[in-house]
Amino acid sequence: MLVKRGEHTDLEARAKAEPAESVMTRDYYTQRPQIRLTGDPTGPMQPEITLDGNDVAKLVECAIRHPTPNMRYAVLTAIWNHPDSFRQILRFGLEAQAGFPEIRKIVAEELTKSLPKPEFPGAKPAVDALLPRMPRPAHLKAKGQAE
Repeated sequence: MLVKRGEHTDLEARAKAEPAESVMTRDYYTQRPQIRLTGDPTGPMQPEITLDGNDVAKLVECAIRHPTPNMRYAVLTAIWNHPDSFRQILRFGLEAQAGFPEIRKIVAEELTKSLPKPEFPGAKPAVDALLPRMPRPAHLKAKGQAE
């Protein structure tokens, strides 16, 4: 994390992120969760940055759209390393509503790609490799019906 004022550098250290106390809105109806960012080396005049949910959303969106792949992979790695978040995103994709046609299309394409492929090109699918159909036993045939 780099904290600067003009040409003066206030802090240059690794950022430490931790949950901060939620803030109650003026109407006492909503609590806004927050994240506190500080520099790792602690000191008497440690700068502190507090972000709410909207700030975090803008930050993550900026990282996902960043032109450098490493920035995008940082967000993806954070999601991959948290199985519950990954499950929630996967479930959203699988159950995407009609208002998200792009997501539904992407999920359908990826599911189609992941279907098992035949081992040999031109081979018939395994469903056709079953035994031939056997005639129905007499007691299950309808009267007057031939097979």
